[in-house]
Amino acid sequence: MGFRAGLVFMFLLAIVSAMAMAAQSSGTDNFFYGAVIPQRGHESMDLDVDELMMDSETSRRQLYYSRYISYAALRKNNIPCNRRGNSYYNCRNRQKANPYRRGCTKATRCARAY
Repeated sequence: MGFRAGLVFMFLLAIVSAMAMAAQSSGTDNFFYGAVIPQRGHESMDLDVDELMMDSETSRRQLYYSRYISYAALRKNNIPCNRRGNSYYNCRNRQKANPYRRGCTKATRCARAY
């Protein structure tokens, strides 16, 4: 049992060291959200670091990796529909987004009947 655990440990250590050597020999060791950023001084790279890190690029990556959009980002400089209760899609029609059309039942207790 002890010999097998040692053998597995040595195998994993060999894999990790091989991966480290491969990463070092590739010449790129800067990673930003999974994308390789080229180092300065490499003539073979067409993209410059400043060109890759533009404001639109960083904003796009930040939105992609945060998995949600904040309410402040949705509100900033844009009011989709200034009327309460209206959908953003039919704001000009002045209709309710989801009007309640069901009758009065024991479950609803006529709470939303207008």
